[in-house]
Amino acid sequence: MEARAFSRRGTSSLRLAAAAVLALAAALALAACAAAPRPAATGAVGASGGAASSGPALGGETAAKPAEPPAPALSPATADLKRSEEATRGADKTAASKDDEFGGFALREEKGGLAAAAPSSALEGASRGSGGEARTAPSQSGLKAGFSDDNEQYGLFVKFLDEFKETPHRELDVRERIVVKALDAKDRPVANAEVLVKAGGRTLARGRTYSDGSFSLYPREYAAAADAAAYRVEISSPAGKAVLDLSRAGQRSVAARLEAERKIPAPLPVDVLFVMDTTGSMGEEIERLRATIEIIHTNLSALKPRPAVRFGLVLYKDREDEYLTEVHPFTADLEAFQKVLDGVTAGGGGDTPEDLESALRDAVRGMAWNKDGLRLAFVVTDAPPQAYEDSGYTYAQAAREAKEKGVKLFTIGTGGLPLEGEYVLRQVAQYTQAKYIFLTYGEGGEAEGGKEGSVSHHTGTNFTTDKLEAVVIRFVKDELSRFSEKPLAYDESFYEANKIADESREDTLGKLFAEALRNLADYSTYRLGPETRLAVMPVAPPPASEGAAPDPALAANAEYFGAQLGAAAAASKLWTVVERKDLQAILKELELQLSGLADEDSAAKVGKLLGAEILVSGSVYRKGDRYELFLKLVRVETAEVLAATKAKIDLKLGL
Repeated sequence: MEARAFSRRGTSSLRLAAAAVLALAAALALAACAAAPRPAATGAVGASGGAASSGPALGGETAAKPAEPPAPALSPATADLKRSEEATRGADKTAASKDDEFGGFALREEKGGLAAAAPSSALEGASRGSGGEARTAPSQSGLKAGFSDDNEQYGLFVKFLDEFKETPHRELDVRERIVVKALDAKDRPVANAEVLVKAGGRTLARGRTYSDGSFSLYPREYAAAADAAAYRVEISSPAGKAVLDLSRAGQRSVAARLEAERKIPAPLPVDVLFVMDTTGSMGEEIERLRATIEIIHTNLSALKPRPAVRFGLVLYKDREDEYLTEVHPFTADLEAFQKVLDGVTAGGGGDTPEDLESALRDAVRGMAWNKDGLRLAFVVTDAPPQAYEDSGYTYAQAAREAKEKGVKLFTIGTGGLPLEGEYVLRQVAQYTQAKYIFLTYGEGGEAEGGKEGSVSHHTGTNFTTDKLEAVVIRFVKDELSRFSEKPLAYDESFYEANKIADESREDTLGKLFAEALRNLADYSTYRLGPETRLAVMPVAPPPASEGAAPDPALAANAEYFGAQLGAAAAASKLWTVVERKDLQAILKELELQLSGLADEDSAAKVGKLLGAEILVSGSVYRKGDRYELFLKLVRVETAEVLAATKAKIDLKLGL
């Protein structure tokens, strides 16, 4: 039996994945509870935050990691990429303390992340298994986790794929993407809508919208219509039907509005599948799930209204082991599921890769997933997949079929997972609109101590080094909140620059704008490269109110910040900056004032005359002891905002 392994195993498992499973299931129990906004963390550049964007992204790598704290468990090649990209970044983040209650678990936010969940009074003490034996309640795990949202930071993800394209992998060509979002009559996301993508009379793709109403088109995947310049997208659901005719060169994100209000079943079906590697290094993870499943169920039972939750399990090893896969169907019977877990043991393996592809085949094809609720799978492993030539089924097929069924495949890689494993797990998660989670032990917070930096990044929602429990809770809460009338509120992401004694004003602003521009590129929904032509518009002061004179000091600072922004853009290798020597003549021709450049339609007209493909426009305001600078990345052809970010600047850094 010949096998081509995708990689060799890195280090042994750090015994982390079961806590991921615990956190995941606990998250489901907690997800329906009210979501309290989380205070923004403060500190230095080091994590990619959620830059606002008018649409999904198109190109990218992993959510950027802090430069200072101990790195997550990544391969040397991945770590090298991170270091090279973060050479100009500092890392100093301090999170405020906050107590919050989530359905029987008390979560405490501390420096460096949320503390592990501890049972509330309703759950104190050991719980009892089906046979009467004591089941130990989970204690603080000490785990920390980060995650890559490779759909949000799509530009960065495509860069990651290109950087490591020599890594053995199956092809999922996502280098071009258009995202359609189904919305009901009240502009709420419509999940589980049926989608057909057609061109030239052929059906190219089909699937279901996810909880946020989204469905992604990948034109490079459509070999049957490789030269198609347009697509017809047909959407149908109980909320109505819609037909979109999309240009391949058009906007990257398009809304499809249905005529009626969405219909959400009560109770909402929620299927949670654990796909677990059960080779010899995974024993601790299995034991942790076994010990916590009753607490998970108790929390789920306490939810009002209670979702119809079912658990399922796919276990896998490799050929020549005791079994290849073992499938346990979805069940709402806790005692039956506990008995299944009681019989699971770790063993076998030893040759590094395991047969993940067979496990994914059973997860996607062998489970009776619900049709009108939430469908989540969590793949837990410390090994890359085998690539058997005679398997007849690949992880790329699994990802495509999961997308057709509206199943999200979250992937969890433990500490020893090498680059070859990370590459595959991230492909699978991204294609199914899920996230890749990487685990490490509970080291200290981000850059605790050390010299204060001049530029810091206050992260919003996309990347965190919180304890794993809090990270997964956020995922599941986010999924379920889309079915509610009150979606989760997230903290914004912004950059902050402060004057420090031993750094010049220009150096600090250079750092600030380099980071802000990189953030725009990472979140861009349009693929960028060194050949992409970029124009930098002058930073615009706010228009003076009627009858009032413009603020000359603010206008002078807007010009100064614009010059520093232009210098940072010219020094970047992310694009090619076009000259704007005829800008004043163009503004005169278009009868525009500088303040008009804050409008993307007007800015796009200017960019077109300059010969640019994309442009950066900005506007500045004074608020208290800070200037607030809003930056947008705009595609010239469509006047579409590709990404946006904000910077807060110390007044001492101005003129």
